[in-house]
Amino acid sequence: MSVHIASCKACQQDSSATDAAAVSSLMHVFTDASVQTQGAMVSALLDRMHPAQLRCLGAKLALAARVDYIKRLSPEISLRILNYLDARSLCRAAQVSFTWRLLADDDLIWHRMCEQHIDKKCKTCGWGLPIIRSGGGARRGTSNPPNSNPPNAQSETLNSSNDGNPETLKRKRMESDASASDASSSTTSTQVAPLKKRSWKSIYAERLVVEQNWRKPKYEGTSVHAHRDGVACMQFNDCKARFVTGGHDHVVRYWDADSNTCLKELTGHTQCVTGVQFDEHKIVSCSLDRTIRIWSISRNFECLRTLEGHRDGVVCLHYVDELLASGSADASIRVWNILSGQFYTLRGHTDWVNKVVIYQKTQLFSCSDDRTVRLWNLETRQVLRQFTGHQDQVQSLSISLPHMRAARASIESKGGAPKLVTASADKTVKVWDISTGACLNTLFGYESSVMCVASDTLRIVSGTADNRILVFDLESGRLMHSMGVDRMEGGNGAIQCCVLSDTRIMTGGDDGVVRSYNFYPPNLLV
Repeated sequence: MSVHIASCKACQQDSSATDAAAVSSLMHVFTDASVQTQGAMVSALLDRMHPAQLRCLGAKLALAARVDYIKRLSPEISLRILNYLDARSLCRAAQVSFTWRLLADDDLIWHRMCEQHIDKKCKTCGWGLPIIRSGGGARRGTSNPPNSNPPNAQSETLNSSNDGNPETLKRKRMESDASASDASSSTTSTQVAPLKKRSWKSIYAERLVVEQNWRKPKYEGTSVHAHRDGVACMQFNDCKARFVTGGHDHVVRYWDADSNTCLKELTGHTQCVTGVQFDEHKIVSCSLDRTIRIWSISRNFECLRTLEGHRDGVVCLHYVDELLASGSADASIRVWNILSGQFYTLRGHTDWVNKVVIYQKTQLFSCSDDRTVRLWNLETRQVLRQFTGHQDQVQSLSISLPHMRAARASIESKGGAPKLVTASADKTVKVWDISTGACLNTLFGYESSVMCVASDTLRIVSGTADNRILVFDLESGRLMHSMGVDRMEGGNGAIQCCVLSDTRIMTGGDDGVVRSYNFYPPNLLV
């Protein structure tokens, strides 16, 4: 005798017409009964059922009792629920059904996911993702994310290294292009196809792949011989895919980063070019010839102005808007107004000033061979704080600011402070709390002097005198990669300067070669 229930497929195959009639009659009685009577009938049936029948009934009830709350609820509430999932869970939810996929792939959810991870570390999962500016590199033609403005064309971290004294060679470390064409025609009009908007999910996935490349590391390496006698300083603009170098051969060169082609060579300095910085309008360079030169990009790179006044070679520079700071081998810092040429002097260091960085337009960081790092108030022209702890010359410094201006403004408005990173000839890199001056971490693992350093909110990149690149995690201080063995072959001498963007590391050294490590190569398709 069968112990299955009548609705079981195994029983339906062998059921007779009499069984079907009995079931139909019972269903009529059950349907016509009151709710209380129906409950009593079900209870009585359950008491008389065989255990095997109960198991079949339980399996059927499990399916019947399932409720798709995501489908039944309003889209607003369903999106609120899915908002609590991480990226992996959202991708799995998108595979449940068509309705779930529409909700799990919604731009509102993935926009929140991008805000939580891009250019900073997520407090929940610990992952941070790069920005990948839509304007530059191999993706210059891609469209912008939906409902978002293109990133500001802001240059990446400036890392100028410094050359030695011209007489004694004290040491060997020194620190849009898219033309707007008017589409005017008298007889015919050119129809431009609208750019396809990208979903925030695809943007997140793209950046996740690049972050995984950073962690492996997996990159495309290229190199170009930039200067005859060594590269002393460099700056890279990821958005415009341009970089500028200064060399011991007294020349400034303006490059296309995609093709490694020199677009312009600027001559005029008479000694080593120790610092460069540029934007879409101008290039500013400094040299051991004691001058600072301002070149106009729009006027065929004409030298508009030469600033003079330092009593010794100018070692480094940094500008924000019309405010320009320069550090010199005469141990002084001058703060200039680019438009008027007026300046004032900050004194306090007792040896070469190797790096200056303007912060929030009212403060300035400087590091020196006197083993100190100082924070200056540009309004009172006094030292606010002094960072001490290095046992040898402080060669370079970097501020771990987000790459996006909006994110920088958010940090400043909330009263938060980024970290200060310094590199020294004592074979260490230190991470400091800007607001208190306390040393948060000291990074070891170097076998020679650390010549240059660059950082963002995710990692620290440093170059050494023995031609090694070390990449650290900013928050934990963990050594991620030591590219001294698996770096591109052919490098000789010290790495004098390095720059860090969302997708690249670029270095310049004593051999005159600029090397690029691209973690977002053109053949990377997401």
